[in-house]
This record gives sequence, C-alpha cells and structure tokens, in this order.
Amino acid sequence: MSCHTSTQGLAEFLAAHSSLLAQLHAQAAADRWGVDGEELATAFYRSAIHRFGGTLPPGDSLETYLRTLHGEDLALVCALRRGSEPAWEEFVARYRPILYGAARAIVGSSGEARARELADSLYAELYGVAGAGGARECALLDYFHGRSKLATWLRTVLAQRHVDALRVAKRTESLEDENGVARPAVSPSASRGRTETRGAGDPDRARLLPQLRDAMAAALAALSASERLLLSLYYVQDLTLAQVARLRGVHEATISRQLDGIRRVLRENVDRVLAAGNAGPQARAGLSPAEIELCFSYALEDWAFDLGSALSSGAREGGK
Repeated sequence: MSCHTSTQGLAEFLAAHSSLLAQLHAQAAADRWGVDGEELATAFYRSAIHRFGGTLPPGDSLETYLRTLHGEDLALVCALRRGSEPAWEEFVARYRPILYGAARAIVGSSGEARARELADSLYAELYGVAGAGGARECALLDYFHGRSKLATWLRTVLAQRHVDALRVAKRTESLEDENGVARPAVSPSASRGRTETRGAGDPDRARLLPQLRDAMAAALAALSASERLLLSLYYVQDLTLAQVARLRGVHEATISRQLDGIRRVLRENVDRVLAAGNAGPQARAGLSPAEIELCFSYALEDWAFDLGSALSSGAREGGK
C-alpha cells in the first residue's frame, strides 16, 4: 500500500466527525507541536483507511476505532514528518534510550557498538530522502498509524531491520574450507530451514520455537521479583528509563545497567536450558549451538511470545 493515502472522502470524514475529532485533538495535546485540527484529523483518516480500506464502517464502530489510537504519538509523528525541530528534539530525548535498549537486546553478544549502529541507522530512514525538486520520498514514519504505541512500533521496525540485515549477510557471505574452496556460510540444514521450507511448513520452526518458549518461561521464572518487575515496567508497560528510575529512586543509568545485566542472565539461562534438553515425561534432546542460534533467528522473524503473561506466570511459580 502506498504511504500516500488518497484524500478522497477526507472532506466528508472531517464534516461527519468534527466534534469527535476536536475532542481527540485536545486529548492529544497536539497544539504543543503546532499540529492543527485538520492535520491530526488527516492522520486519523489515513489510519482508518489503512485499517478498513476505502469503505469506512458506521459511525459507532469508527468512533470506537479512533478512540483506541494513540493520539499523542500520532500528533508527535505529524510534527516529525514536517520537520519540526522541537518535535525532533523531543523524539531524540524520549526514544533514543528506548531504541538503544531494544537494539542491545536484539544484537546480544555483538556488543554496544553494533547496538548503537543499528539504532542510529533508523534516524535518517524515518525522514526519508529528498528527491528531485526537493520533494521528499515516502518516509518510514508515514507507516505509523497509531494502532500501537510509538515505542512499540519503533522496536518492531528495529527488529525487522536487524532480520533484514541478517538475511542479506547470509545470502552474500561465504567461508573458505581448508582447501580454499568457498562454501556456504550457513549449514545445509539451516539453509533448507530458511529457504525451501520457510513458513508454516518449516519443521525446524515448529520444533524449535516451542522449546524456546519453554526455556524463556523457565528463565523468567528464575528471576527475582524485582527483576521481573523491572522487565515489566520497561518492556510491557513501555515506561522510559527515566520514568523507571524515578519510580525506583535511582539514576536512569543504573536502570540501564540493571536491564543489561538481566538480559545477559536471561540469554545465558535460555542457552543453558536449550542445551540441556528435558529428561521429563516429554523428553527432549539438548540443542546444538547452531540450533540455539536458529531459535533466536526464528524468534526475531515472527514469534508471538507474550512477555507480560510469562512474567506474571513466573511471579506465581517462582514465589520470590
């Protein structure tokens, strides 16, 4: 779908829902960014068109949908899309720590430099590229429709960019064997899993993701109550580092270090559980290092793991 949604029907939309749109504009505090009623209403209209297509639902259903959108985030994005300097400064201050934290979790052992490179690579893409005559090509922000929080959407985009980079690397990189003959960088079994049988019929995906889910649940349950709460505040409730720090009465750098430590412990424990296997009633052999890496590759591509539920279950089972 083009990022430039047709404005056909916009006038009718504005007239039919003027009172509701005025309420939503006030609730979003859009005036803070100099975003007027029509500009924000257009963003709501684009979101509805993206959700429902050319034919919008009856009034009540449409109003319910519009009220579920994250209006404050939509207003900020409206200002960002037209290059508001104050909006950009707010975005950097509020979302750069979130992007860095998400990037650290995504790249894992690749290190801080790689995490910052991944997070920083999004900034230019968010605003697009100026084309002939100064016209701006479609920016990534044009695809934000307010159905999720901006922080959640940014984390999703960041993860997808990382997966895309991994795919490119696996297609282009090669290694040489002891005779100097180039061979694929990915093992034949992993290659088959990513090309010939990718999708719902992929036996490796169907086998590995349930094991990763169980290992992650076990690792989360082993955390202390304080550690689980910290993960919930940051990843489930989408609080910023500064907000969590104020709640806990410490500096935000302390929260960042604590999150880094928890992520490292989680990864180590998940690796350990996967490598050990399960000797219980549903016995499972331990996974090889290559299979463990494949688990995390699958998870980055598409994995509906409910962190909030897992943290709640861990609290009940851990009793810590």
